[in-house]
Amino acid sequence: MEHPISTERRRPLSEWHRGGPERRVAGVCAALSRELDVPLAAVRAAFVLGVALPGIRVLALGLYLALWFVTPAAPGEPSGLDRVVVAFQELFSTRSDRPKRGA
Repeated sequence: MEHPISTERRRPLSEWHRGGPERRVAGVCAALSRELDVPLAAVRAAFVLGVALPGIRVLALGLYLALWFVTPAAPGEPSGLDRVVVAFQELFSTRSDRPKRGA
């Protein structure tokens, strides 16, 4: 008997984005809803419930902020994480190009 859940990815993680007409605050719930194929209202309710419950408030808020940071606003745009990585690469590449003192 074949397993009903496919292990193949429907689309690469790089295609996730927070944009779209269903976006409300940051678009995180819309992106998560599209990827998991779960109703948008259920994802939003889960985050609201998570933030309302004292035991998992920090975890739910942290997950939302992390997804906001790593998911680009529109397809093809860099995410916040991409921007930070590029900034660090530029920062360290300019320092390594400088001549060393005393050499």
